[in-house]
Amino acid sequence: MRESARLGRNFAAVATAQFVAQLLTFVLSATIARTLGPSSYGLFVFGFAFPSLLLLMVSAGLDEVIAIDVAAEPSRAGSYLTIVAAFRLPLAVTAGVVLWISLGVLLDDPFARNVTLVLGVSALIQAYGSTFLAFFRAFEKLQYMALVVLIERTFTIAVAVVLLWRGFGLFEVALTFLAGAGISLTLATTILRRKFTWFSPSVDRPKARGILRKTVPFALGAVISTVIPSTGPVLLTISRGPVATGLFNAGLTLLMMVFSILTLCHVVLLPTLARIRTTSPERFTSILQHTQRFVFALGLPAALGGALYAEQIVTLFFGGRFAGGGEPFRILMGAVAISTACIGNGAALAVSGRQPQNLYVGATGALCLVGLSFVLIPPFGPVGAAVAFLAGSAVTGTLGTIVTRRYVARIDLLNALGRPILAGSVMVLVLLLLGPPLWLGVPIGAVVYFGSLRAVGGFQKGDWSMLRDAMRGALGRAG
Repeated sequence: MRESARLGRNFAAVATAQFVAQLLTFVLSATIARTLGPSSYGLFVFGFAFPSLLLLMVSAGLDEVIAIDVAAEPSRAGSYLTIVAAFRLPLAVTAGVVLWISLGVLLDDPFARNVTLVLGVSALIQAYGSTFLAFFRAFEKLQYMALVVLIERTFTIAVAVVLLWRGFGLFEVALTFLAGAGISLTLATTILRRKFTWFSPSVDRPKARGILRKTVPFALGAVISTVIPSTGPVLLTISRGPVATGLFNAGLTLLMMVFSILTLCHVVLLPTLARIRTTSPERFTSILQHTQRFVFALGLPAALGGALYAEQIVTLFFGGRFAGGGEPFRILMGAVAISTACIGNGAALAVSGRQPQNLYVGATGALCLVGLSFVLIPPFGPVGAAVAFLAGSAVTGTLGTIVTRRYVARIDLLNALGRPILAGSVMVLVLLLLGPPLWLGVPIGAVVYFGSLRAVGGFQKGDWSMLRDAMRGALGRAG
């Protein structure tokens, strides 16, 4: 199978699952917002944002190590499963105890404590279950990961929405997430045992020490990736109250739906690049270049359109009470353009043994975000949180591109970014001149953008070949 076909197959599997999962989650978020109001929605957001900081104790960067090492040498699977699962179990228990104690200190409202505790425990179970999902990724059989995600999320969201419609509240919704986490864990372990591997009879201590050494930069990177989306909601809840959190998170939820696609690109690229670097290193830069060109060409018009119609988009999904979330969302859309322009940097650095440099880049961006959040959120609220997020993304993207070009591969940035920027400028100009409403602006903008992109030579011969093979893989027509 050509690499583009393999990538297409894996991306189609996880993209389908992620799209459905994100759509269902968004339906639940909008239902909570419309049914219970900004305050309850803000508490729901906090119930995931605060415990996510403790999930780092469980994740510890181990999933990335599994994906890279087992993809390069599948015979390691059984021993890696035993080591990682045994290491994570006491970490999950410790994180649960810390969560329970910290909530008693930080929250006075018993209801808020209970909701956050239940959501936090469900997230801890999901984090432990990611041990088993990581092996599907390592074997490049992401359709099994997609299956687990789809079943869990369909159950959780369907039950939660029905409970809300029948008059139940936030605590009952939290319990459905706990049940869904148990289903996910059970299903993942069952598939892994029947299709791939199982625990080895003993723990290889030298290999365990080697795994733990490798996890350090990935674990620190996980800290950064968790802090970035959590800082705004947590600080807003503490300094401005749950209403401000709800307004900001309306835009952040929409942003994360777009970012989930970028996460999928990373999920698919990481094991593929690890294998290519070992077997066909001469193809490494080419795969990276094509991926970056495609993703930016699709991400830029979404970012520009989201910024132009920010308030209409937010109120369309969350209702008129969330009109104040339009301006933060407009600012956050800048992060989409930046992140799509830098897609693949993290995966390329990771598989090339440059995870420490990747860590330094992420840490610098996160420090910028956190520092600006403390400065801007108290006086400016949700808008300040959005500006801090955008600034952190800009720092991370710029430094990541510099480091990748220096140590790994010199991507032709003008070739990858120049033509989409030109086509995007034409799209924005036309939409500003015509001023159509959202329902009409979306198709007009799409026609103008892709027409302009084609006119300036944004589609190249190699791109069509890669797209054709990727589609064949996605449709299961490649062996």
